[in-house]
Amino acid sequence: MLSTVIATLYGESDFRSISRVSRHTQILSCLRKKLSDEKNASWEEVIEILLKDNFNQEAAFLSDKNQQTNGRGLIADGKVITAACDMYPQTLLNNLGMSAPPLIWISNPLLRTSPPWQNSDGSQRVCVAGVGCRTPLNVGRVVATKVGEWVGKREFLGVSGGAQGCDEAFGMSVMHNGGKVVHLLPHGLNKCSHDIYGYSMTVCPPNEAFSTGRAMERNALIYAMSHMSVVCSARYRIGGSWQGALAALKLRRAVVFADWTSAGEVASQTKLAEGTYGLAQRALRNLGAHPLSLELESLKAPIDEKLDAALDWSFEQMAGAVNTGLFAS
Repeated sequence: MLSTVIATLYGESDFRSISRVSRHTQILSCLRKKLSDEKNASWEEVIEILLKDNFNQEAAFLSDKNQQTNGRGLIADGKVITAACDMYPQTLLNNLGMSAPPLIWISNPLLRTSPPWQNSDGSQRVCVAGVGCRTPLNVGRVVATKVGEWVGKREFLGVSGGAQGCDEAFGMSVMHNGGKVVHLLPHGLNKCSHDIYGYSMTVCPPNEAFSTGRAMERNALIYAMSHMSVVCSARYRIGGSWQGALAALKLRRAVVFADWTSAGEVASQTKLAEGTYGLAQRALRNLGAHPLSLELESLKAPIDEKLDAALDWSFEQMAGAVNTGLFAS
């Protein structure tokens, strides 16, 4: 019942633009405390409790029978996951707290019944993001492909943004190596401009078009959902790959970047080492991201051991962030 309540309030209705997104956590807390039977509660009981706790707008909206029908349909048809669902991505709740989206639209009902971010025993699966430029140099695509290969072989979940370029190369590689990938989109599921392979999720209603604001929100969700995020290609102060990594580092997310301009022959080539790619890689290192040091001359060799080490660093980084939050004065 709680999922139906959230789906009704934050689905395609106009109410989602009226209520603060974080307010859903207060609504859920209220109902969980006072409902005697969450699963079989009636609309009347839900509305009465909300009215008593001064959720007057929500109670009035939920009194509309048509809205109730719409909310039930979203759940029954497997179109959404809500923050009240057991299968909601735990990493989003852990990293975003009250700012986690109340509702996520999904491309496949299997994401409700067999979420790929959970292991068969219900525990959290390791999630690794692969992101980068839409029009990268060939080395960016190669790195994205190798990271995706590693994710697939390790049976982790790949997370990306569904864009062409690095995102696409990463996602395809994950799937070619037996893994699964979830793409977080900056627009509605009905607004895809190209084929996207794997699962897709979005906070946007089905017919909402792309916007810069939604792209920034999508980037934040990618980093929040992942235990480690690998920036396969980024240019200094240009594009969403740079801005997304910068914002994630400010929040102490575990960001790893492909550094191919600091070693080998490229290091002596001013055009690359001092260009937008080289500047981005040095800046990300200085900002606290972990370098995935690569030499173009040996890029055909496996990089699995370096990625394993980067994942170890990422978990240490997350543990340090948690300790800082607990014990900082």
